[in-house]
Amino acid sequence: MRSLLSILKYLLFPFSFLYASILSVRNLLFDWGILKSSSFDLPIISVGNISVGGTGKTPHTEYLINILQEKYELASLSRGYKRKSRGFLLADKDSNSHDLGDEPMQMNRKFSKLHVAVDADRVNGVQHLLSVENGLNLDCILLDDAYQHRYIKPGLSILLIDYNRPISKDFVMPMGRLRERSSGKKRANIIIVSKCPHDLSDSEADKLRNDIRPLSHQKLYFTCLDYAPIQPVFKSQKEPIQLDFSKKESQGILLVTGIANPAPLRKYLKEFCSEFDEIQFPDHYTFKDKDLEQIEDTFKSLNSKNKVIVTTEKDAVRFLDMSIKSDAIKENMAYIPLQIKFIKQSNSQFDKQIHDFVESFK
Repeated sequence: MRSLLSILKYLLFPFSFLYASILSVRNLLFDWGILKSSSFDLPIISVGNISVGGTGKTPHTEYLINILQEKYELASLSRGYKRKSRGFLLADKDSNSHDLGDEPMQMNRKFSKLHVAVDADRVNGVQHLLSVENGLNLDCILLDDAYQHRYIKPGLSILLIDYNRPISKDFVMPMGRLRERSSGKKRANIIIVSKCPHDLSDSEADKLRNDIRPLSHQKLYFTCLDYAPIQPVFKSQKEPIQLDFSKKESQGILLVTGIANPAPLRKYLKEFCSEFDEIQFPDHYTFKDKDLEQIEDTFKSLNSKNKVIVTTEKDAVRFLDMSIKSDAIKENMAYIPLQIKFIKQSNSQFDKQIHDFVESFK
């Protein structure tokens, strides 16, 4: 089986080479100024990646929001992946995941001071955010997943690289998982190796640094993912839901996800239960009524005395926009928020770099 996959992989090499060549020419046209990048007279921070799949963009963007929102008037702008609306849209209290997409909607629910906007055309999106009609008087804009969107030039670009998927050992799609050649990392001001083990050693950090080889102006940081306390999805839940390691023998968990890589969450949850089941959907999946029936039936089949349906915060947003009648789901579904933690006590250095950048525009 592995040899067959290897053969198929190398059969895709010509397509990867062609795609990479087209992207390289495109990047050169931007570098030479033939294709124009728009700049704006306020701090714009881009958070993105080179590889396809989850590198932790949302929790890193939320970290930025947390350190900036108390001092600055802040907006986030993303394309709103898989939303059903078009063009520019500024979120309000009546917005839902169909309007914005799941990740922007998650931020809209989570941060009351944040102005959340979506637009596939980032230049148009920024122009709308800065327009007199909106009257937002912004101090800073966060661009989500915009590393390859070169029609806008951010003042500060943050590139995320998954610890488990080094870009130096990967290939451009479709042979690999890269959106562009790994040399594209040179455009970043900050490189963050995300999803590192909590006990990352100095020698491993040095090995990663030697592999990435950041340029002299690039700052390199290492982060890991932490799971915050479990939260109910629906306010109608009568009793708080908890995960207690001491009750492992009587605890059953059904994990329901529609994300790129649920493996870390799966591993984490198995530490809290003796009975585990899982229903996995594609990334950004739109849940349907038949899926709710499958979830309810699978949950009821668990034999544990204490049992819970666990999902991600991003998936919870989509469940909230559904008309769910099942009490079994509404009373027993919870989500686990993700948060990042800087390793090697580097968060103060990172925070200062971000604040210094925003202040420099004053």
